[in-house]
Amino acid sequence: MRNIIHICFLVLTFCSYAQVNQLDSLGLKQGIWTKNWKGTNQIQYRGEFIGGVPVGQFRYYYPSGEVRSIIEHVNQRAAFVTFYFKNKEVMSEGFYLDQLRDSLWLNYDRNGLTLSAENFKKGKLNGKRVVFYLRNQIERGELKILSETFYKDSIKDGPFYSFFSSEKLKEQGQYKLDVKDGIWKSYSSDGYLSSLSRYKKGKLHGWSEFYDAEGNLTGRVLYQNGERLNEKRAKSVLESLRRAGLDPND
Repeated sequence: MRNIIHICFLVLTFCSYAQVNQLDSLGLKQGIWTKNWKGTNQIQYRGEFIGGVPVGQFRYYYPSGEVRSIIEHVNQRAAFVTFYFKNKEVMSEGFYLDQLRDSLWLNYDRNGLTLSAENFKKGKLNGKRVVFYLRNQIERGELKILSETFYKDSIKDGPFYSFFSSEKLKEQGQYKLDVKDGIWKSYSSDGYLSSLSRYKKGKLHGWSEFYDAEGNLTGRVLYQNGERLNEKRAKSVLESLRRAGLDPND
């Protein structure tokens, strides 16, 4: 009886190996498939196909053998994906739709600290991207927002905010087509407005103003298309603009 069981085990084992990497009569992948890294015996990935469609869990490996990513197929179009560092810590995790990143993705460093949260649509950043402070996580286990940036098709487009680790606003402004545009404000850690700058197509343009804790204007500098004007040049430009009826901030 023992010999019969042993023989059956060997037959089943052989059959399971024989069925790896099989194509059906239509040339579609069926059953378990594996692939090794070129020139080695190290598996690159292992997963299952039904009618040429990946199903269930796929595991991908680094050439050195550690798990590189795990893909959990929900259906033919959708899957949850987790990427790993070689030390087994999660690198990033999120959702794939039609093999492109979609919806919310979270990113981490190799020590398990949260770096950022991003929103994707059809493989491109769309919506808010949040970056987190690392120091607060290390020292107190607190998840504090460092900055918030809005994207459209992986281009910065929309409001921007940055914060002190105390959660007070540090800077705010607007991006248009990936460059700063319009009014940008900076604040002190005590909460008062410390400066106000104006941008036009990514360049400082118009008056940049500076304030003290009481809100008093302490100084200002005039820029034109990114050039900082000295006092003599500023007077000349301002006079020309005045005669033309133009605002230096426009």
